[in-house]
Amino acid sequence: MRRAIWLWSARALGGVVLTAVAGTVTIAWAVSHAPNGSSAVATADPCPPELGSATSSTLSVGPTALSSWIAEPAGQARGTVVLLHGVRLDKRSMLPSALSHLGAGYRVVLLDLRGHGRSGGGYLTYGVDDAPDVSAVLDGLEARGLRLGPVGVHGFSYGAATALELSARDPRVRAVVAVSSFSSLRSVTRDYVRWQLPALAPAVPDAWLDSAVDLGALWAGFDADAATPARAAARTQAAVLIVHGSDDPQVSPDNARAIAAACRGRAELQMLAGETHASILADARGEVRQAATRWFSQHL
Repeated sequence: MRRAIWLWSARALGGVVLTAVAGTVTIAWAVSHAPNGSSAVATADPCPPELGSATSSTLSVGPTALSSWIAEPAGQARGTVVLLHGVRLDKRSMLPSALSHLGAGYRVVLLDLRGHGRSGGGYLTYGVDDAPDVSAVLDGLEARGLRLGPVGVHGFSYGAATALELSARDPRVRAVVAVSSFSSLRSVTRDYVRWQLPALAPAVPDAWLDSAVDLGALWAGFDADAATPARAAARTQAAVLIVHGSDDPQVSPDNARAIAAACRGRAELQMLAGETHASILADARGEVRQAATRWFSQHL
C-alpha cells in the first residue's frame, strides 16, 4: 500500500514538474519568437496607393534588413515622423496615422520592425535591439542625403516601447507619441497571463513567469531587464505623450502610469475612457490621431 502511494505521489509530482517545464518553454517561445520565424531576408513591399508617390525601400541594419515606406508631404516637410507598429502586426497597421501626419506636413517613415511584415529577423527583443535598428535607419536616410529635420516617433504597443527606448538613445528624436506601451517586458507578460488565463493567473508565481521571460530573452539574445521602457522614459530628453485605454485588458493602464511617473512631470498622460488595446488601435473617433498631430505640432 505504501509503495503504491509512493509511486502515485512520484508520478503526480513528475506530472507537475513536466507541466511546469512545458509551460515555461511555451511562454518563453511566445515571448521570443517573431512572426517571421527564421526569416533573415527582407522582401519587396509595394507602397499602398494612399501614400501617393511614396518609395518602398529595404534598409540594411547590421545582419538584418528592414522593409520601409517613405512618403513626402505636398510641400516642404516640417520634419520626419517614424511610425512603429505593435507586436505581430506590421507597418500597414499604422497607415491611418501616417496619412494624418502626412496631411499635417510631415515626411512619414513606416517600418516593419525586425521579425515582422516584410523585414528580416526571427526574434522579438521588445525595443532592446529594435531601437538601434531604427537609429540605423535614420543614419541610412541621412547618408542618402535626406534632411530629416526634427524627428518624431509615433508607436503603438511594442512600437511605442521601441519609440521610448529610441528616444533615450538618439538625440535626433524630439517628440514621442507612445500609445498603449508596456512599462517592462516582465510586467506585460503578467498582464497577458491575466488576460489569457484569468482563472489560473492568481496561482502562477511571479518567479516562474520571470524564469520563462529569462529563457525567452536568452533565446532571442537580449537582457530581459533591458526591456524596460519606463527606465528609458526616465532618461529621454524628448517630449513624451502617453496615450492609453482605461479598459485595456492586454496591457494594463498601470503601465502608462508607471511610464508617466518615470518621466517626472516631463510627459503628458492621456487616458481614453472605455478604450481597449484593440479599439485604441482602430481609433474610430480619431482621438489618437488628433492628439498625435497636436503633440508633434507643439514639439517638432
